Amino acid sequence: MASTPASNSTSTLASVTDSTSVSVLASVSTTRPFFVIVPGASQTPSHYAYLIHLLQSRGYGTLTALLPSCGTTRPVSAEEDAEFIRSRLLLPILDTEKQDVILVMHSYGGLPGSAAARGLGKVDRVADGKTTSVLGQIFIATILPRGGDGADVIATLGGHWPPFINIHEAEGRMKCDQPKVPLYADVASPLDEGAELSSISQSLMCFTSPCPLTSWHSEAFHGRCAYVRCLHDKAISYDIQCAMLEHTEQEWIVRDIATGHSPQLAAPETLRDIILEVGSKLTGERLCVTNLLHAAAKM
Repeated sequence: MASTPASNSTSTLASVTDSTSVSVLASVSTTRPFFVIVPGASQTPSHYAYLIHLLQSRGYGTLTALLPSCGTTRPVSAEEDAEFIRSRLLLPILDTEKQDVILVMHSYGGLPGSAAARGLGKVDRVADGKTTSVLGQIFIATILPRGGDGADVIATLGGHWPPFINIHEAEGRMKCDQPKVPLYADVASPLDEGAELSSISQSLMCFTSPCPLTSWHSEAFHGRCAYVRCLHDKAISYDIQCAMLEHTEQEWIVRDIATGHSPQLAAPETLRDIILEVGSKLTGERLCVTNLLHAAAKM
């Protein structure tokens, strides 16, 4: 079950500064995980570029891509997005590069990303004679449909489109035409303007097609899923994030960050530290989180 909501903003790294991780981690694991980042709807790899830079600066491999449903002129389902993530982002790293993966997903990306990881958990991969696996999943203010029941994203949102999403039905696309408030309200200027201009349309079908079966509830990922709640989110409110977590009836590693819906732009260093701290728990290794105390002290 989800943890109790934080009482104030000092909890952005609430569980980071516990007795097991309060010290600065000087050593780095020799088997570092590879971070695969799945963008949210209408978001491009450019929206995650600085976060990727921060992770690479700590010595970690990263990979992201433009989802098939983003910027398209044809109908693309959430299932097609999931197949793309599996075949082009996950399996090449696992099977060709022979590296373990931690999956990091934002907003809509939590649906196709988690679906793509089905059968790729450590237990599943060992049973298949494989030596690498998806070690865990980190969800950042994502939707959490279970999937596989025929319902679409809109059904999981109560049957109503979010008021900030504009539907261009004749063109088969959707977009937040005014993304500043719901997505980038706390992003500094002029970065917020660049982020707005970089947002592109999304296939309508990925929200209206059946949700593929996800993997966050599977036995292979029990105790290996984390959720980063955005305290000031105006797209998926903090209360809704908490309610979704409770509804899953699963155990989650939960962290809070004092930002709106786009922490990778509003507080990228803090998000980087949360990802690496959670990654340490998922891998059982001491990852390079050298700025951990500094970040926690500033909150």
